[in-house]
Amino acid sequence: MTATTQRWLIVLAVLVYAIAFQGTRGLYSPDEGRYTNVALNMLDSGDWLRPMLHREVEHWAKPPLTYWSVAASVAVFGRSELAARLPGALAFAGTILLMMRLGRRFVPSQPWLPALTYATFAFPPLAANLVTTDTLLTLWETLQAAAFVALWYAATPRDERRARLVLWLAAGLAFMTKGPPGLLMLGASAVFAFLTARGAGLRRLVAWDALLVFLVVGGTWYAVVALREPGVLRYFLVEEVVNRVASDKMHRNAEWYGALKVYVPTVVFGMLPWLPLLVGTWWRGRGTLMRDLRTDADTRLLACWLLPIVVFMLARSRLPLYLLPLFVPLAIIAARALAPLDLRRVGTRIAIAAWCVFLVLARAAPAFFDVPVDDRALAAALMKELPARPDEVAFVESDPRYGLRFYLGAEIERLELPGDAPNSHAQDIASEMSEHEGCRVLLVNAGSWPRLEEVLAGDTVTYKRLDDVRGYAVAAQGTPDCPAYGAL
Repeated sequence: MTATTQRWLIVLAVLVYAIAFQGTRGLYSPDEGRYTNVALNMLDSGDWLRPMLHREVEHWAKPPLTYWSVAASVAVFGRSELAARLPGALAFAGTILLMMRLGRRFVPSQPWLPALTYATFAFPPLAANLVTTDTLLTLWETLQAAAFVALWYAATPRDERRARLVLWLAAGLAFMTKGPPGLLMLGASAVFAFLTARGAGLRRLVAWDALLVFLVVGGTWYAVVALREPGVLRYFLVEEVVNRVASDKMHRNAEWYGALKVYVPTVVFGMLPWLPLLVGTWWRGRGTLMRDLRTDADTRLLACWLLPIVVFMLARSRLPLYLLPLFVPLAIIAARALAPLDLRRVGTRIAIAAWCVFLVLARAAPAFFDVPVDDRALAAALMKELPARPDEVAFVESDPRYGLRFYLGAEIERLELPGDAPNSHAQDIASEMSEHEGCRVLLVNAGSWPRLEEVLAGDTVTYKRLDDVRGYAVAAQGTPDCPAYGAL
């Protein structure tokens, strides 16, 4: 077998490992439903610049690269769960392959070992089964890491320039995926450059052509939407940066102990099955850590790449997926501790293969359980009650299940009742009921039905209450442009 054939077989195996069973379970709310809904709105409207939850409600919480990737996948492969998750699966596969390149530097005796540890950590494969920004972000941050290594150890000025361009290209793509958090790997690498070579090290990272690449790739969309929507930049700075870091507005584990509650289990369980072996190895070598940090540049670089954990600990918005990019340096550290790993032993190969099979099957397992956040199950239950597909599904006083758009093709929105606190993502129910937008279904938490019923009666809205569905009271509105519901 030639080396080229062997490389292509490795790529094929990684792709199969990353993609298998990605389409088995339904989309889960809130995140998967929201991302796919925005992507479908882009496809249907043809407006790829403005993320929209509904044709009247913009959604600027994230830059658009994840939405673009999901929309493009659905446009090419059709509306299926596999298509929606394919960008994340490919990003996971790309990260594994980049880890092999990083392995040449950090574990030269077994350059494939960092890829193996990353691929078999529990957290990254399971995270790749979610439609979210974090797996795509991890790909770009891993590319930043690989490009920085190539830049720092470049043999010629030409190699250095090429690596610097890739570094800032990856930074631009990360910035288009999640904004400022996408630059944490670049910042950590800059810390290493300064500690190692002071100002000269920082100057190696910067050149006019590299900055131009970053501005074009990472800044063009921001510039265009800022001209079209003057308040967007303020929203990004205040809501998506300041409030996430300094306030509890996002209600994401902001307690003083929130970081420990979220991140310790993520690292402990996410590093299985290798963690027990690593703890033993690190304990035996604990006396040499400070010496290695002073004398070994590779150890110092890996330590710097872990510095973003300080930002995540201090920020008051904390979720497990925020740590996903840190599993890249953790996988390299694990590989260095495990090397040399003897794969000639049949027992070792069988154990690793069995674990990989378990992780792949874990993607399919939720499809066999009734999960409350499963939007596919909710859509199927609704269609058992309705004589025709709705054109609009409106959630009253409850968070919308945006994944219904994926299954029903209906517009999804949130309505607020009179006296409710203003919500930027909600519309007034009185004005909405007066609009004729085809077949409309109202969903409200069963306990809030009496209040909704009172409002509908006061507005003389024609409706039919159907059987409750998965905890929601359901009402089909009868309008002249929806004969199917009018006949209920």
